[in-house]
Parts: sequence; C-alpha cells; structure tokens
Amino acid sequence: MTRAATSILSVIVVAAVCSMPTVRSASAITADVARKCREVAIKAHPPTIAGSKAGAAQAERDSFRACVAQGGNVKDDAVKQEPKK
Repeated sequence: MTRAATSILSVIVVAAVCSMPTVRSASAITADVARKCREVAIKAHPPTIAGSKAGAAQAERDSFRACVAQGGNVKDDAVKQEPKK
C-alpha cells in the first residue's frame, strides 16, 4: 500500500472507533433482591381470580420494578400504588 492509502485507512479506522457509542454495562440483580421484591409486590397487589376485570398485574410489575430500582430497600407500603385505569 502506498503511504497515502495507509494514511486514509488510518483516518477511517480512527474515525470509526471514535464514533462508536459507549456501551453501559447492566448489572444483574441478585436472587435475594428478586425474591424480596417479588414478595413485596405480591403483598402490595395480591393476584386476582383469572378472568376478573379488576386486575392488578401491571401495578404488581411496577411495584417490583420500583423495588428493584431501589435495591430491595423499600418498605411494603412504599411500593403500593393505586392500579392505573
């Protein structure tokens, strides 16, 4: 390769590397946090009978996510929310 081609290739490689987005690593939750948050979410929003119109599944999922976001350090009453209509 000529010197000009090598220079152009080097510029392209550097530009490509610099334009790559930074990747944030996601940390996994521990089994203890998941267990605790599941118990809190179920206690705050007990399951309903299958086929009933008043379901709280989304509220239960929201409570679980809120608990996980706080690392499991949440009171039972803090995650209880009214179901969205």
